[in-house]
Amino acid sequence: MFKHRIHYYWDKFAFSDKRKHGFKSILVSVAAIVASLIAALLLTCAIYKDTSLFGKILNAFFTVPFTKGYYDSTISRIAIFAVAATSFLIASKCGLFNIGISGQMFFGAAVATIVAQHMINVPNGLSQIILLLISVVSAMLISMMIGVLKAYLNVNEVVSSIMFNWIIYFIATFLLAKYCLPNSSGLYTLSLDMLQVGGDPNLVFKMPNMTSWLPLLILMVGVVTFAIVMLGFTTFGKKIINTGMSITAAKYDGYNTKINQINAMLLSGAVAGVLGVMVYLSNSANMPISVAAKTLPQEGYTGISIGLIAMSNPIAVLPVSILFGMIDASKVALIGLNIQPAMTDAIFGIVVYGAAIISLFYFIVPFRWYLRIFKGKAYVEHYDKYVDHVTTEINAAASVIYHLRKLRRSKMTSEEREQSIEMTKDKFDKYKVNVHKDISHETLEEYENKIFGEYLIFKANASKKFIILVAESKVKQLDEKIKKIREGDK
Repeated sequence: MFKHRIHYYWDKFAFSDKRKHGFKSILVSVAAIVASLIAALLLTCAIYKDTSLFGKILNAFFTVPFTKGYYDSTISRIAIFAVAATSFLIASKCGLFNIGISGQMFFGAAVATIVAQHMINVPNGLSQIILLLISVVSAMLISMMIGVLKAYLNVNEVVSSIMFNWIIYFIATFLLAKYCLPNSSGLYTLSLDMLQVGGDPNLVFKMPNMTSWLPLLILMVGVVTFAIVMLGFTTFGKKIINTGMSITAAKYDGYNTKINQINAMLLSGAVAGVLGVMVYLSNSANMPISVAAKTLPQEGYTGISIGLIAMSNPIAVLPVSILFGMIDASKVALIGLNIQPAMTDAIFGIVVYGAAIISLFYFIVPFRWYLRIFKGKAYVEHYDKYVDHVTTEINAAASVIYHLRKLRRSKMTSEEREQSIEMTKDKFDKYKVNVHKDISHETLEEYENKIFGEYLIFKANASKKFIILVAESKVKQLDEKIKKIREGDK
């Protein structure tokens, strides 16, 4: 029976619609990142006319970030990028493109900074919580206005976000001017040092007796976990996702789509507020913002790129953020290879842009090319039919097994069990499974094992049929060749 289960779970992973789509998404994302990284490295080698840079840059990307003196910055950047991407994907799940993450995080951090200047002798720990809440509420205020404009006035969220970005920027920098100090270049900046103007070290977002990156990591885990649970396991999250999939269908289902859109933007803004705290109120990030240069923080835009590459999947955000954090942290090491800072930014930009156009890789299927070249067109046609046949069967078997386990493990009343059985009667009848409301757990388990065995028999027969059809196609091709040769001889 264990053998049956192994075959079943492997085929479910390889052939079922849901698993196949997820596996392809992961494969496509990895291929896009690898291809764009190779293109960026080849371009760098061509510009500097040095092929040895290919290996040196790869070494810098994958080893330097976690060496002593670099890992602190690397982990901090990974945490920041993951939170930025989570902010974007929450809005994107509802069909909204929140390009205003940079403005929202900056506004939240700016308001928290101004409040921080008036906080005196606040206990360590409480001060961080207060500043975090202030930043979150301030960012939510901006995102709520964007959501309201979209929901009730149909103002495109991209346009309103861009406008709010610059309105926020100029208002915030005006208010911050009296709290900022000039740096060595004479430009006003907002950074860690500005938080210590009042002389209260408790204002720094650092937990007692912890390394500098650990609070950022804790915030990242909390935010990403919240997104996974909320979107995947709550009714509220399903409403947001369904609204994003089709706002018309959501209306027919009775959803208040306007409220769902506003809620999605509110949550996206709340996460942007957390991001602002991580970037500007942390003693690890210490990211300066130049008031005179008029530039918005780039973390929000990087988060958008990561969210697109991860296909708005909160779990996929983590590995992509790790890669981007490693590349970003290794920029300093590349300068030691006599690579100009502008070129390091270009490499990072090529990777981001190349990875963002992942849709192109959906149409590139090397495995099918291999089959067509080395196996022939007839083989590919039979293989496609075989895959479709197995996919249909594994989806049906998986559905029945799911409902059998639901009946066996869930605590439902007799009426609820009867209703559930009635809804899935057709699926049970296909496998001749006689399920009723008083059926025992042992019988349900026997039926489950029976379906495992029947699926294994089906798979064996389908494989034999595929092999026979391929063999018949080859024989037919050989007959046609022989016929042409004989006609040529005549």
